[in-house]
Amino acid sequence: MIGLLLFLSCNTEPVIHQAIVVEKEILQINEHEPYKAGILRRGPLKQGYWDRPPDVRVCATAPISQRRVEKGLDFWRKLGYSFGTVTYNDTTRHCVEDIFSYGTIIIDLIDGTHREPAVATTTTWIDSDTREILKAKIVMKSRWANVERVLEHEFGHAFGFKDYNREGHIMHHNWGLAGRNTRGLVKPE
Repeated sequence: MIGLLLFLSCNTEPVIHQAIVVEKEILQINEHEPYKAGILRRGPLKQGYWDRPPDVRVCATAPISQRRVEKGLDFWRKLGYSFGTVTYNDTTRHCVEDIFSYGTIIIDLIDGTHREPAVATTTTWIDSDTREILKAKIVMKSRWANVERVLEHEFGHAFGFKDYNREGHIMHHNWGLAGRNTRGLVKPE
């Protein structure tokens, strides 16, 4: 029995989930329906847009290094995206009370409300009329936080992209099948 459990725990691929929940006039999108992303498009579906570059707040409880966050930010900067102020080791109400301002991406430790085997999830709040992204929260498991491509994928959701299940693409929901392909992600000028 123990051998079977060890086999199952060693052979499960990390998956990132996504779903859509309507709350009044704001769409709250978190990752619980990865298989709805199509593979026939020329890139991932984009559900919303930031009105201005979002600030990034890395909570003091976030299990990720500053170096890893900088790599994730640089990945998206090279695609034409911008960020506002980046704050590390944040202990303000944004992180402590789980109340954060619009125009912000929060990065924190995953809590017990997320489905297994998710290694990280992103919840993005989008105005249903204008499609403006209001805020986003990325939460990560400790042992996956500093792994290559995890934060880059989650920033993709924070920028409004859905999963794109083409092998080798950064937005593939399965980390083991994902890669560094960014087709369809470059920000139009």
